[in-house]
Amino acid sequence: MVGEDDYNLNEQKVKFLTGIGCFWVIVILVLMVVSVPVWLYFSYSEETQLLVSHSPNNIKTIEIVRIEDFPDPTLRINYDNKSIMKTKLPDNISVEWENDYEANVILTRQKREPDIVKIEFNN
Repeated sequence: MVGEDDYNLNEQKVKFLTGIGCFWVIVILVLMVVSVPVWLYFSYSEETQLLVSHSPNNIKTIEIVRIEDFPDPTLRINYDNKSIMKTKLPDNISVEWENDYEANVILTRQKREPDIVKIEFNN
């Protein structure tokens, strides 16, 4: 009798521990199923083209893009297979070409000194 009671007690204990283990596996899987899409959604950056400027003889191009990063959007200036990132978004963007290989990107914010980015292309 005592051996049979120990056997039943051990059997119940094993079933209980197996049930708890299965419960935690299900909880972890549900958390992964929920967290992976949320992480993918926030890690994806959407780009919006703000300005494209061509050199006076259409030899070179500067593209300015807004990137919707979390928590703050950023600005990327693309040129000649290179890029410059800016963290503060301007109110106004303009490009002044000096010649076909040099330009100034002027980023103006209200009540601030304009930020001038000098762009030099390789010949």
